[in-house]
Amino acid sequence: MSIPKKVTISELKEKFEGAKTVIHEFGSLDSETVIFKLNPETWSCVEICQHLIRFNDMYLQEMDRGLEKLKVIPVNGNSCSPSWAVRKLAGYMEPPYKLGIKTIKPMFPSNVDLEPAETFMKLIETQDEIIDRLETAEKERWNLDKIKGRHPILKFLKISFTDSLILIDAHQRRHFWQFEQILKVRSEM
Repeated sequence: MSIPKKVTISELKEKFEGAKTVIHEFGSLDSETVIFKLNPETWSCVEICQHLIRFNDMYLQEMDRGLEKLKVIPVNGNSCSPSWAVRKLAGYMEPPYKLGIKTIKPMFPSNVDLEPAETFMKLIETQDEIIDRLETAEKERWNLDKIKGRHPILKFLKISFTDSLILIDAHQRRHFWQFEQILKVRSEM
């Protein structure tokens, strides 16, 4: 799937509402299924959720810092334009992906064993936080292209809210596809 050059705030909200539906479906599976690993080197569905929670939280924190630094929030409507570089990067993340991207240590799942239900609920909460920000942005007509924050990992890089949201969405879909692959193997056993 190619990433569009323009997207509305409503379309972004739909993506994160859709993610909540997917998370609910995976979260309704039994514990043994969601903690199943293909092998000791891979992550379970719960560990993938923990990874997504860390990733999303880092982006949300940087978005909040970006907002805090603004004296006036730029407005213009609800059409957003992801940058060319982010559209390309998000395109590489699209499932089924061919490019493996190594995870850096801060993004590894927690060593703390959370209850699977707790983990899935926390991931849904991150979707709700994103949706809340998007609802405010839509109501107040924020220009998400002009509101910038630091990239949570590459701190020297400033990216727009639009770019952050596109990356979060693509990253989640990449891992939801991983869930499906794990469940496919599990069901064949």
